[in-house]
Amino acid sequence: MELRMLAVPALLLSLTGCASVFSSYPVQADKWMVSYQNGQTEALLGQLTPKMSEQDGLLYSLEAGRFAQLGGQPDTSKLAFESAFLFFEKEDDQARLSAGGAVSGTGAMLTNDNARPYSGRDYERIFAHSFQALNYLKLRDAEGAAVELRRANLEQTVAAQRREKELAKAEEEAAKEEVDVSQHEGSFAGLNEAAGRVKSSFQNAYTFYLSAVFWEAVRDNNAALVDLKRAYEINPDALFIEEDIRRLQRRMGDRRIDARVPGPEEGSLVVLFEQGRVPPKREISLPIPTIHGAFAVAFPTYDPADISAAVPLTVADAEGNGVLRTQVIAEVGAMAARSLREELKGMIVRQTLRAATKYALQKQANDANPLAGFATNIYNLVSERADLRSWMSLPLYVQAGRTIVPAGQKQIMLSGAGINQSVDIEVSPGGTTIVRVITTGGVPVIETYRM
Repeated sequence: MELRMLAVPALLLSLTGCASVFSSYPVQADKWMVSYQNGQTEALLGQLTPKMSEQDGLLYSLEAGRFAQLGGQPDTSKLAFESAFLFFEKEDDQARLSAGGAVSGTGAMLTNDNARPYSGRDYERIFAHSFQALNYLKLRDAEGAAVELRRANLEQTVAAQRREKELAKAEEEAAKEEVDVSQHEGSFAGLNEAAGRVKSSFQNAYTFYLSAVFWEAVRDNNAALVDLKRAYEINPDALFIEEDIRRLQRRMGDRRIDARVPGPEEGSLVVLFEQGRVPPKREISLPIPTIHGAFAVAFPTYDPADISAAVPLTVADAEGNGVLRTQVIAEVGAMAARSLREELKGMIVRQTLRAATKYALQKQANDANPLAGFATNIYNLVSERADLRSWMSLPLYVQAGRTIVPAGQKQIMLSGAGINQSVDIEVSPGGTTIVRVITTGGVPVIETYRM
């Protein structure tokens, strides 16, 4: 009996070592970013790619897709995102087949949420499809880009339905398990502050705006207008979207609208600015009451101090005349915080059940053998780690702007947010040129797309 009780903690400590690999995920993600910044993209992808088939392959696939795109490898990025989409599809299939519960999997019940495969978040799904659309545009595959943009927009509709069901389920489980979630509300004031910057964790004006730019470029003005209105509904502070709506309505023949449209020797310049990097999750410890007493449990959260202010990008022509100034169209850091805030109720239920299970295990071990009880207590302390995983190479903000410019080859100047750089572009008569500026990795990455 004593040997068996000693073996249980030993087995659990082994399980903890496997399950808490991602408890320091932000540190690992920082190392990947340093590798990228040092020009070691190939070596970095060599580390990430083999892991795309592992249990947490979804997270590795998303990171690999992003880093490959930042490194100017659209083909490699495309394959990585395709891998991520397979994980999402598998997830959806399992959700349809399984009724699920507050806690799934023995490992998760005995250790922490890190034992569960990373499932991704709705905003991450949507960004993955948007970035994949840009891969297709870079590869001059308009049909592929159209498919991904439709998927990105569809995901926003599906996410609304899924989130409603998840919140209802969390309410039901909290009531069933008699867990008072409200008593922990004050401990997440910082998370609430960060989450309060946006109205939704998944509605993404950037995705709708990118889609509208594409549809207008391929002369589907009706589809473009629908997506512009969706983008403006989500982010009415982005005044340039309202101007785009008016311009497109005028272009479609509404003479009542006073707006400038491109002339025969003009085209559109669209600037997309992905500023900074989404913040890391932080770990906090809260006392969770159980029938046996309080138990310290680790939770993830976001600190609003990690979300710096957005800085606009100014775009001017070679003579220094102002062309446009970008505006925030998506606050990704705030979306991540709101997503976590919406998961909190279900998380508290899981953690309460887990705390009760761990406490009961410790008491059972201590009653059988004090040494086994001591080992189990050590296990409980070591295994209590918050799940800090997230797609950390996403930008902190996405900004955008649009203007009409004369067709032809020209040089524009980018300034602001630590950038002071000239870019040579070409604008076709009646066409659209996208200049995409990314500072997620520190050193600016500038991509151009012509349609």
